Amino acid sequence: MNPNFAEAYNNRGLARSKICHKSEFPKVIEDYTKAIALNPKLVQAYLNWADTYKNLTGDNPAAILDYNQVISLDPNCLSAYINRANIYFLSGELKKSLFDLEKALSLDADYAEAYCGRGIVRFHLGDIEGAKKDLFKAFGLYEARGNMIYCAFTRSLIMELFRDPEVYKDLFGVESRIVKSKK
Repeated sequence: MNPNFAEAYNNRGLARSKICHKSEFPKVIEDYTKAIALNPKLVQAYLNWADTYKNLTGDNPAAILDYNQVISLDPNCLSAYINRANIYFLSGELKKSLFDLEKALSLDADYAEAYCGRGIVRFHLGDIEGAKKDLFKAFGLYEARGNMIYCAFTRSLIMELFRDPEVYKDLFGVESRIVKSKK
């Protein structure tokens, strides 16, 4: 491996993160650190570094710092906004989470995951109508993509959050239209 090729360290770190045991995570971080030292503008290395902290080590404050760096280098990086929003949501920082989800939707108005996340955040902020609207929008976008697993997940989420016969009627109406359109 070329010792001055930042992308090689980034790619090795990514490969290690997918196949190695938890005890190997310091080597993953070491690879991303080396990649960033060689190329401080390598957005993908910061993103992978943040994802490793978030998903593999649970160091959310470190992940936030790296997602911030990704966003400063690439203000249009959807996954940085979504992942940072998830961390904010889990830490109870609902307004920050909402801000990031709205930013993601401003970049891609058909981003189903952002609608789903924003629906959950809105629900917890007490904006029930906004939550319902977002979750139904996510459901429709997943259906349009043919992603029935996420449709089922969103359906379960809607039923769990709302527990309201009127919402169930709306949901069943959407599902009936989907079934009819498939015939």
